[in-house]
Amino acid sequence: MARRVRIHYPGACFHVMLRGNAKQEIFQGPGDIRRFEEILGEGVARYGVSVYAYCWMPNHVHMAVQVSDIPLSKMMQSLSQRYTGWVNHKYERVGHLFQGRYKAVLVAKLAYQMELIRYIHLNPVRAGLVKTPEAYGNSSHREYLAPEQGRTVSWLDIDAGMALFGGDPAAAGLRYRHFMGEPVDEDRLMQLRTGVDTDNEPKIRTREDTIDIDLETLIRRVADEMDVTEEMISGPGRSRKASHTRAMIAILAMDHTAHTLYKVAARLNRDVSTLSKQVAHLRDRRQKFDRLDSQIKQLVKIIK
Repeated sequence: MARRVRIHYPGACFHVMLRGNAKQEIFQGPGDIRRFEEILGEGVARYGVSVYAYCWMPNHVHMAVQVSDIPLSKMMQSLSQRYTGWVNHKYERVGHLFQGRYKAVLVAKLAYQMELIRYIHLNPVRAGLVKTPEAYGNSSHREYLAPEQGRTVSWLDIDAGMALFGGDPAAAGLRYRHFMGEPVDEDRLMQLRTGVDTDNEPKIRTREDTIDIDLETLIRRVADEMDVTEEMISGPGRSRKASHTRAMIAILAMDHTAHTLYKVAARLNRDVSTLSKQVAHLRDRRQKFDRLDSQIKQLVKIIK
């Protein structure tokens, strides 16, 4: 069967994946990673590629890449061949290091590009290597958290990635942090993993269970059901009942409506990071206590 022709046009963005052959590790230590990054940096400069997010896993890599007028295949072929040759020489081995050709998924819409950055940075968390993305050193997540501190690698185009979250650097950084704590859209994840046909753009599908309700109505209904006033949950008070209600509102908004954690936090006059921690705590408790799970399901019915 003939190989599928790869899509290319100047400015195209891709989710690039390169996996070890037979799931073997491609990095044996920090020195290997440094050499891989050196070769990548040379390729970025030579072929006019922009890498705006990455994650190096033990047996595969992920990158968010934007190409110029030179096809991505040129850089990827050079990267894989040169790094394989270096590894084989260093460890006195022969044969393939990578599993066939690299995989590149076209990511055409801005919303998907933002989702791609999150998908890449959360990869070590999903794999169980760390509990939080900031605990993993071999990704660009830490660069996104503190872009003002400068680049640890010269070839990373973090400005292109941060621009997706807004023009103002401070606001973009805050939005990125909020975005990392929001629920992941499974439809978008499927597109990022499997790709799209020919050069068609991915279609964002609306989840059938999304509830069409404005945020004010949602807050009012939940507050009434939880027997708290709107002043209690949006005011400066820190009572346990008010905090619990705020976390409930946030979960319902994120999981069942189009409203974001950022929007909920702004409406309730709360710091997003604090509210995010409360939501995470509530999710954890929901898995342990059936009564809490039933309460949330009942609230879902109320806001429909």
